[in-house]
Amino acid sequence: MCIDQESRKSESLSLRIEPVDNWHAQWPSVISAIEAAGQRHALLVDGDGWLSARQVLLVAFNQRDVAGHICFRIVPISDKSGQVVVQAKLDAFGVKPGFEQLEIGPALKLAAQQRAEALRCSTLIGF
Repeated sequence: MCIDQESRKSESLSLRIEPVDNWHAQWPSVISAIEAAGQRHALLVDGDGWLSARQVLLVAFNQRDVAGHICFRIVPISDKSGQVVVQAKLDAFGVKPGFEQLEIGPALKLAAQQRAEALRCSTLIGF
């Protein structure tokens, strides 16, 4: 089936990016999508199924479908002067096949950078 540009444009308008953790209503479908992308190992989930508080998972949804994800962890370190600073390290990134043309990748990266800045991360690694 061929989708014309107008259809793609209207699809992209329904895109939303949300922070997701184990309390999110779509957590099972998010985990399944990340597993399908071969990146389940990147999530810091404990034995009880809780996502680490040091990890940020942002998910792009198109309607109710998981269209992509980006995940980073925050790491406090000391800089050369001994001051504690926070780094954001990219752990996982993926766009579900079929959604590449909707500019989801750049939107996820921008959302992650904005979230990292809001968390006062001084350095972004791997973004």
